[in-house]
This record gives sequence, C-alpha cells and structure tokens, in this order.
Amino acid sequence: MTQTSTIANNTRELVVQLSRGNGDPARALAGRVHADLDTILNSDADPASSLRLQAQQTMYAIEEVLALINQSDLRGAWQAARDASKEWLAISRD
Repeated sequence: MTQTSTIANNTRELVVQLSRGNGDPARALAGRVHADLDTILNSDADPASSLRLQAQQTMYAIEEVLALINQSDLRGAWQAARDASKEWLAISRD
C-alpha cells in the first residue's frame, strides 16, 4: 500500500508548485496523489478506518485541484491543494 508520507510529501510539493504558478508540474503531482489515494480507497482496508476516511476527504480536495488547474485557476487550485495537504497531514503523522 502507498505510504502515507509519500502522499504528504507530494501534497506539500503540489502547494509549492502552484504557489510558483507551475501548472504542468502541479497537474502531474496532483495526478500522482490522486492515483495513490485511489489505491488506498480501492484496497482491502476497513472502509471505516481512519486511513480510508482521510483518503476519501483528501481525494475530494485533490479532484478540486485538478478541476481548477484544468480551468487555469492556479490560485484556486493552490487553495484547494493547501486544504488537501492539511487533510492529509494528520494521517501522515500516525
């Protein structure tokens, strides 16, 4: 299963890339985070586990990031990426 620290690192880097206006690298990072979260959500882990619930919440924010990048709204994507990073931060410390 995907390591939680990898997702945490990628969401932090996503925030940095968006703050610098780097849409293409941000899109690639968001895609990686999305795939990692999807792996967790489709795993055999207990659906009520904190990991699965946190992955689901973070996925909502990452999907918003991707949609906003596609609309060329990098400021909005940056705000959504910050939310995703905050959502994931708690689980990565466990």
